[in-house]
Amino acid sequence: MYTRPTCFWCVRAKHLLESKGISYRDLDINNDVLRKELKIKAPGIKTIPQIFKDGKRIGGYEDLVEYFKDK
Repeated sequence: MYTRPTCFWCVRAKHLLESKGISYRDLDINNDVLRKELKIKAPGIKTIPQIFKDGKRIGGYEDLVEYFKDK
């Protein structure tokens, strides 16, 4: 999950994943390499968090909520 430490929606996404017992990698886009990596994986996306599972983009926080509704 690509995040930024002060991002409210990132914190909510982390809490949601933790409540489901799902581990994640917190990739802070303040790191230039990770920010460039995100731009390659999700060109044109300007919001965070950006959540991926098995290399496939789920999306942001609201997309994550929807993802779990289908499970």
